[in-house]
Amino acid sequence: MTQATRRGPWGALWEAGRMAQEVAEGAIFRCLDPAAQTEMAAIPDVAGKVVGALKQPKPLDICMPVLNAVLAAQYYEVFEALQPPRAMTVYEPCVGASNPVILAVEAYSGGTANYLTINLNRKLRTELQAKIAHLKMSVRIIEDNAQRALRHLQPHSFDVACFHHAVNDILQTAVSEPRGMDTTAVDWFPNERQMIEWLAEDDKAGRLAQRGKPELLQIVGDAARLVRPGGYLLFDHWNWCRFIGVAWFPWDLFFNLIPMTRQWIAESGLPLSEVRLDGVDPQWWLTLKVQG
Repeated sequence: MTQATRRGPWGALWEAGRMAQEVAEGAIFRCLDPAAQTEMAAIPDVAGKVVGALKQPKPLDICMPVLNAVLAAQYYEVFEALQPPRAMTVYEPCVGASNPVILAVEAYSGGTANYLTINLNRKLRTELQAKIAHLKMSVRIIEDNAQRALRHLQPHSFDVACFHHAVNDILQTAVSEPRGMDTTAVDWFPNERQMIEWLAEDDKAGRLAQRGKPELLQIVGDAARLVRPGGYLLFDHWNWCRFIGVAWFPWDLFFNLIPMTRQWIAESGLPLSEVRLDGVDPQWWLTLKVQG
């Protein structure tokens, strides 16, 4: 069941001018490390680059420092709209080396939050630790597969669970491990094309329901148990326009990852209801509230 559309304290979320302020001098900028702040301050026309970073799919001429800051600003504004406790507890499975959620949590909480991730790949974990070493809030990283989250964590111990660009990673792991790839130890990005090709192969053969779907729903179901009633599960995904028409890339699957996840969860019977956020495109984002 979808609840009524929610708005942020400013109205619709992700207004480009406001987000440019957040990443160039506001809440997100203040959470960047000094080197990243210097880099951001030297970028010309941040406001124009924010407009590009908000597009779906992402354009070819994207500015990566601005894109990463915009992704953090998107999560920050979602938090402001949903209003979890400022000193919230946040669970992020499959974070890899990506820090937008962490920056958003730091900005929203003023450094008072507690953040935990289950991060399987060791090389990505090391990269992440270097990116977030300057932050004030408590960060804990558990090296394990997110399928084993309940071995480490207690039910109802988090306010929010975030799946930032994680659905594809979960599915890629699910199809790669049975083929002999150790996704814990491999250098992730040089091997990601192979993972995606295997994912495309299984999708074309109609095997995702047997391989990827059970693993994804287990991880989502565990997150629903870990989050307190009234808390939220947040999902996002984005694509690059450069993959449109590329023979080996499963464009239709990646374009529809969030709608597919929405359907699988709706059919699963998990105690989750969808919350629509004004200004947020449901093609690329999914917000679920945990029912009591």
